[in-house]
Amino acid sequence: MRSPIPVIGLVLLFGAGQAAAQPLGQIAAEEAARRKAITSPARVMVDADLRPDFPVTTPTDVPAWPEDGAALDPAAPRRLVEPAELDGGPLPAIPVMAVAGGEVFLEVAVNAEGRVSGVKPFRDTPPFTDALSAAVKAWAFEPATDAAIPLPGRPIDDRTRRPAASKVLVVGLFRPPALFAGTLGAPPKNVGAPSEDVPAPAGTPLMPDYPANAMFDGSVLIELRLGVDGSVTRRRLLRSSPAFDGPALIAVDALSFRPARMRGAAVPSVAYVVLAFRQPITQ
Repeated sequence: MRSPIPVIGLVLLFGAGQAAAQPLGQIAAEEAARRKAITSPARVMVDADLRPDFPVTTPTDVPAWPEDGAALDPAAPRRLVEPAELDGGPLPAIPVMAVAGGEVFLEVAVNAEGRVSGVKPFRDTPPFTDALSAAVKAWAFEPATDAAIPLPGRPIDDRTRRPAASKVLVVGLFRPPALFAGTLGAPPKNVGAPSEDVPAPAGTPLMPDYPANAMFDGSVLIELRLGVDGSVTRRRLLRSSPAFDGPALIAVDALSFRPARMRGAAVPSVAYVVLAFRQPITQ
């Protein structure tokens, strides 16, 4: 059996045959003639030809959009985006000598550090107004947050968020020491109008019932987060008194609110409702 001829051998034989058929001198002469016949030779590309006609900046050289720069301006118009939130504080002592119940509405100013800087009653029932005001002055808050108003269609720029002064609503509903709401004491009365930037109750609040299975006195504190339309978006039981939680929540659910507004625009807000129950006097 004959061994096959290697492919490389065929290539070498073929190349040798071509070289023998066309001498190298003839190939060189033909290439020289071809080059002389070229009237417009192609331009040789150099490094400069690969550079653009204008310099390319790095991303850090690109300036911010005008609206971003405006939003970061400390003097840019701002809007409340998160209301203040209660961190802690005492509940009012229930005046044991009071023979009546009461309704109290307070406009509470909270500074950018989360401290109460002012308390203004706009619905008053002595002596409950003083008791609730004294307790609220010792409350501590996580301050509200505002941000620069973005251009239409753009989201809030989180870089512009910062703590802000704000106002919260505090409602006190003090049940009288009787099975029925009617009492001998002075009725609640309005003593002013709330500011536009604080939510305000709409209508007369519902006084909670004293539960049949309860004993002694009790207090409940409920937080209500309000949307820009004044509706309740979240409620939290901050201070519980188990026998009284059910009636307290029923009374709170009956509340409705006028929304808070700042610079002509409705903003989210928060209300705190203190509900105090006195054990009915039966003898």
